Amino acid sequence: MTIYDPRKILVPVDLSELSMGGLRAAKEIAELRDAELKVLHVAQESDYMPSFRGGGYPTEFTRRMAIPTNKMLEEAQVELESRLNSMLKQVSAGPKVASILLWGEPIEEILRVAGSEDFDLIVMATHGRTGLNRLLIGSVAEQVIRRAPCPVLVIRDKVIGERDHPKVDRKDHEASEELIA
Repeated sequence: MTIYDPRKILVPVDLSELSMGGLRAAKEIAELRDAELKVLHVAQESDYMPSFRGGGYPTEFTRRMAIPTNKMLEEAQVELESRLNSMLKQVSAGPKVASILLWGEPIEEILRVAGSEDFDLIVMATHGRTGLNRLLIGSVAEQVIRRAPCPVLVIRDKVIGERDHPKVDRKDHEASEELIA
């Protein structure tokens, strides 16, 4: 049997507790395989800009009406970098761990980075929504699985919830191979 041996692992995160479980699993795989780990967060400008969806002026918009758009995005950038660094500290990120913060559409940016930097594996967490929720909300993980240039390991929220985080057994190579195969 051939052992899959990833050397570069991409971990897309949305900065949620759920994505932290995916990051922990990816870090353990990276340590086991002595692989490089890159943690990617893709922010959408629309999440940090004022909106008129309710018909009136949103509270955030009225509070910051005089602040130029670029200033708002700069503030968001600083906040997001801080949250991303906090995630890395929680998993005791070492020298082979780096982070990337990009602005854009998450699915497209994840796929672009995965392809342009020749990643061997993508590890990401998902809610595992089904039925109407999946239809209405969509699934970043599903689109990444369908279109990724490399294998994708998806960690479901039920797995993360049942344990503190998924473990890669360093002594039992068969279990380790099964997890990353």
